[in-house]
Amino acid sequence: MKLQTGLLYLDERMATAADSVALLGELATRRVDLAGGILEKQLFMAFRGDRITPEENFESQPLRINQYVLTWDGRLDNRQEIATRLEMTAIDSIPDTVIVLKAYMALGESAFDDLIGEFALVLWCGRTRTLKFARSACGARSLYYVLTGNILTWSSSFGHLVRASGVDLTVNDDYAVRYLVSQPSAKDSPLTNVHAVPPNNVVHFEDRRIKFMREMWDPTRVSPLKYRSDQEYEEHCRAAIKDAVKARLKAKRPIFCELSGGLDSSTIVMTADQILQERGESPSNLQTVSCVYEESCSCDEREFIRSIEESRGIETLLIHERDQRITLGLDDPVFSGLPNSLHCFPGRYETITRLMREREGRVLLTGGGGDHLFWSEPDGAAVVADRLFDLDLAGAHRQCLDWSRIASIPYYEFMAKRAVPLWMRSIHSRRSPSQQAELPPWINARHKETILQHNPDFENYSTWRSSPSRRSHVYFLEHMFRAFGSGFFQEYDELYVSHPYSHRSLVEFCLSVPISQFLRNGQTRSLMRRALGTLLPTKVRNRTSKGLTDETIIRMLRSGSSEISDIRSWQVCRRGYVECLRLLDSINSSRLGILKLSGSLFRVISLERWLRSLTVSRISGHSRTGLHFKVTSYS
Repeated sequence: MKLQTGLLYLDERMATAADSVALLGELATRRVDLAGGILEKQLFMAFRGDRITPEENFESQPLRINQYVLTWDGRLDNRQEIATRLEMTAIDSIPDTVIVLKAYMALGESAFDDLIGEFALVLWCGRTRTLKFARSACGARSLYYVLTGNILTWSSSFGHLVRASGVDLTVNDDYAVRYLVSQPSAKDSPLTNVHAVPPNNVVHFEDRRIKFMREMWDPTRVSPLKYRSDQEYEEHCRAAIKDAVKARLKAKRPIFCELSGGLDSSTIVMTADQILQERGESPSNLQTVSCVYEESCSCDEREFIRSIEESRGIETLLIHERDQRITLGLDDPVFSGLPNSLHCFPGRYETITRLMREREGRVLLTGGGGDHLFWSEPDGAAVVADRLFDLDLAGAHRQCLDWSRIASIPYYEFMAKRAVPLWMRSIHSRRSPSQQAELPPWINARHKETILQHNPDFENYSTWRSSPSRRSHVYFLEHMFRAFGSGFFQEYDELYVSHPYSHRSLVEFCLSVPISQFLRNGQTRSLMRRALGTLLPTKVRNRTSKGLTDETIIRMLRSGSSEISDIRSWQVCRRGYVECLRLLDSINSSRLGILKLSGSLFRVISLERWLRSLTVSRISGHSRTGLHFKVTSYS
């Protein structure tokens, strides 16, 4: 994780070196490749991070050109395109920061709309005394700010900002409740007075306030794509996936990738091997890490992982169940940032970090998002709804017969409760597919309606009129971006996590493709399976389900009886988020092996852990050690 942080006094006070020491705290001593800071009158901006790509060897941050100061955390995928427009040549030795800032100087704020990649940036203009924050659409790089009294403070790390700003710890109840069910909006944070810079937005700060924010990219404007044959779709799909992976392989070697044995992670690994082979590089430049569960047969994926190992001729690094240290974590939890279900597996990314450090790896690729892009849901309601949308009643009837049989749902129920509501929402209702979601029985009744009223964060979604499948696909995309923008990897300082399935050209391709390419003959992900027919092992390509971690949570609940003994005293109960007796019933049923919505149980436990960590003694500890990097003063 690269750290961008700073403060701006809104009165006549001048920022000082003492402010820089106080703001950076313990992060001032963390060893990184690049560190710098700038003091200019009321402003302090700082950056700390490692050099990941070759062009970053020529980088200095914060970057100052004339009246502008820029910090940047990210990777610019269309740097050649932007540089060509600016008539810049020989850019191999020019870092992204220079290209981005020069683009802004030439084109103004509209330049941000053309940036493609994973990034968050902070831009200061000394002449106009304005500050701009921006995040890419996928939200993979985070940025938060606190505006209290006469000071604006920001940081790419939520935990760092909470410690450094001393912000009031009032919990954002809406965020907390949505977190229990799925992904809260990436526009929010778990504390009321800590604000997230929304992904896909530019936030403009001027005259002591947020003057405006606007969206940079609109998925509803992606045009439908119509090819003459399946082969053309498959060829385009392979090329789009390849571009997504290739953009992330320019980082320094070795690059690591999570390998679960599923379609998504396996596709990334095998595509990366193909790219490395074409470049004449060793496949060992890509190292995989796999979580395995030797005590949990139902969630152990080793047979599929082995098929990828055999295809590559390279063994994966195993993260065993004992290494993950699965635990409730409710005894004396320490504040580490955001509520995070990964806290139930505290050893997982600690072990991955150690393995990467030993091999001098820094970038970790994930397979997250493939199920959102390629339609992993075995539900043909959108197919039927599309026929209704086109007034093809006979076609809707035939599709409903097929999909109700495949889903083992009576025809009437499938049509009336799934397809028709989806069709109606595409015509006049603002409600999204989330109202079909199954909620945990222990969610407090007064919160249920709020949860079901969710609409995607994209500005034009509520008024966009398109086919039900396209509207559903944008909804899934927004949910994917919420997951990427969650900030769950922030606390792992040495990991630079990247998500190939967030790549803009791949996302736009999937949004433009007819649903018939994804859901066909009762099969999910049809396009991906067909496009990767010769790349993936048959065992992986044809798999239809994925192992769940249900067994692990059952054992975790059984072994953590002492931590669950007085559930009425839990913070989630006292704050009214859940009904404690129903939650206790769910926990007791789970101990007996009757488990539903295991993800929500992980979430309620991790939220309880986080709420308990919100005490002064656990939040404090922001060490005010000496400043160990160069601060340039322009006062």
